[in-house]
Amino acid sequence: MIKRILFLSYYYTPDLGPGAFRNTALVESILKEIHEDTILDVMTTMPNRYQSFNDEVPAHVNSGSLRLHRFAVPQHTNGFWKQIKSFISYRKQVLQATKANDYDLVFASSSKLFTAYLAFQIAKKRRLPLYIDLRDLFAENIRELIKWPFIAYPLSWILKIFFEKPCLKYATHINVNSEGFLKSLDYIKHERISFFPNGIDDLFLNVPPSQMAQSNIRIVCYAGNIGEGQGLDKVIPPLAQKLGSGFMFYIIGAGNTKQKLIDALHSLDIQNVKLISPVKRAELMQYYQQSHYLFLHLNDFEAFRKVLPSKLFEYGALDKPILAGVAGYAKEFIEKHIQSNYFVFEPCDWKSAYHYLVNDHYQVMTRPTFIAKFRRETISVQMAKSILFYVPKN
Repeated sequence: MIKRILFLSYYYTPDLGPGAFRNTALVESILKEIHEDTILDVMTTMPNRYQSFNDEVPAHVNSGSLRLHRFAVPQHTNGFWKQIKSFISYRKQVLQATKANDYDLVFASSSKLFTAYLAFQIAKKRRLPLYIDLRDLFAENIRELIKWPFIAYPLSWILKIFFEKPCLKYATHINVNSEGFLKSLDYIKHERISFFPNGIDDLFLNVPPSQMAQSNIRIVCYAGNIGEGQGLDKVIPPLAQKLGSGFMFYIIGAGNTKQKLIDALHSLDIQNVKLISPVKRAELMQYYQQSHYLFLHLNDFEAFRKVLPSKLFEYGALDKPILAGVAGYAKEFIEKHIQSNYFVFEPCDWKSAYHYLVNDHYQVMTRPTFIAKFRRETISVQMAKSILFYVPKN
């Protein structure tokens, strides 16, 4: 008898971002584990995250056990209401595409709860096992991301009680990509929860050692989303201004607060920050190799003390110093696993970052233990086996 797994991920290659990288690798690992008697039905979207990045890819792929469906949705550029509009389009197409198929397991990888709740609706209606890969705590985040408390707090409560809890309580298994989430999931039995984080992709393995910096200008590189969650507009402008012409910042990415960052830079007439649109990872690696420091920052929100930024795995695989404005679990993870050649400062405390950069005795240093433990391929294989455990046996 043919088994069929429904795999829901809003993001997938060639889209850029941790969700796309994570789920593409996971699909590849699942396909290596299953046989011809199992079909993996992957339902995702055409590239839509960034206007400046939109690769042409086939809408449908039918190869071996893989049935890949990329649905066209409106581009959202990480704007909150545009994301909702895009997701409604995705949801409608998923429900239509799954109508005629029978499934044995439903899997969803979700950061904003939408995809997880869609999977929950499908699984519950058909009484199927549900495996959720939880990449963020959306109900908690929304409380701080929305500026108006009279909207934020009631909305957060509604999302938690009527969407998050029913979804996660129904789930057969939940994977978290940050152990910082566990305190928020105290209503779930811990034997139903696993921890498979993001990991290091092959592109970042076996990179030639960096040469000790000889340039008079030090380059600080940030790559990733430029949104409220990163709070770059709070830290980059004053830090770049204080450091002056001896430092250059590369800010690579896009997002819904990029204009706020641009406005802050212009208001201070800052000339040592270069804004670069999202690039493919091979080109991104070239920017990393040109840089002296790799920069990471999360906004000073309580909810972000529980997250584990995927960028840490890229940065940790390289031998450059890491400058991280994080707190809570991310800080604990850096101290426990990255261990060397880093500086952690409190979110938005740009003065501490400044003192580190002007007083640092620059060095490069590899992290072989970290690389061995957190290879994406190894993590994906382990997670694939965890998922397939819940496919009913004949």
